[in-house]
Amino acid sequence: MQPKIYDLRALDMGSAYDWSQYGPVKHGDVMLVADGVAVMCEAWPVMVVGDSDVFHRPADGVSWARFALDCPRPGMAERLLAGVSAARCRPIAALVAVAELADVGVQS
Repeated sequence: MQPKIYDLRALDMGSAYDWSQYGPVKHGDVMLVADGVAVMCEAWPVMVVGDSDVFHRPADGVSWARFALDCPRPGMAERLLAGVSAARCRPIAALVAVAELADVGVQS
C-alpha cells in the first residue's frame, strides 16, 4: 500500500504537529512540512528529511529499519518503511505533485 502524502508547508511546525494529531494522516503517511519531510509513526510525526524542534526524530544512531522493529502489529513496519522510502527517494516537487489535498484550515 502506498502512503498518502500531505502538503502541510503552509502551516508553521506547531500547527502541522497539531494537525497530525487530529487530521486524516495515518501510520506510514508522509507529511511535507516547513522544516522538511516527516512520516507518521503510530501517533507521532517523525522527521525523515530535515530537522525540527517540534516533530520527533529517531534517536541518534538508530536506523529506520531498527526503528520499525518496534512497530507492534503485523504490517506496521512495512507501512512505516514505505513512507520513509517515499519521503527520502522522491524530490519535493514529485511529493507535492501527488500530495493529498488536506483540509488544514488554512485561509488563502
